[in-house]
Amino acid sequence: MKKNITILLGAIAVIAVFYVGQTLSNDRKQADVSDIVNEIAMKQFTGQVVRSFEGEHVLDYSLEIPETASTSVDMYGALIRITDDSKPLATMYISYEGARGYSPADYINNIVAPHVAVIDITSTSSIGSYEWQEAESAGSEWYIAPVMDGQWLIVVENKKTAHDSVMNILNSIMVN
Repeated sequence: MKKNITILLGAIAVIAVFYVGQTLSNDRKQADVSDIVNEIAMKQFTGQVVRSFEGEHVLDYSLEIPETASTSVDMYGALIRITDDSKPLATMYISYEGARGYSPADYINNIVAPHVAVIDITSTSSIGSYEWQEAESAGSEWYIAPVMDGQWLIVVENKKTAHDSVMNILNSIMVN
């Protein structure tokens, strides 16, 4: 009987050591991942969009993108594609709405929806300096914010897998 108690106490001690080791190991791994995510270097990207409608309308913008990311600009500065490691991170389009006056919901319903099989308007969120109308399709997220008193819309599309990186970008967007 004494031998069985000794074996039982030994087994409990081994299990306790194993459990404490696993707990400490898991806490350490989570801290390491958080440290790496927070240390991603960012760089500033700036640009300008000019539209002519009953005069010239200019929007200067800046945003932070990952240090390893690259950009390409089309449509006279209004279409910005951000890629990282040769994979699309986000596509940003800046639309002048001083003429037709689309709101973010109008833009989703009239411009995006005809080109996307199923898109659902979800909610609005304050991200960075702006109020963003959110929508999503099967694999993508859409964020649309009115800026400069609603005269312009910033439209951002990204794959759902890039959500965290895009949140950092949206937080950094500034216009004037």
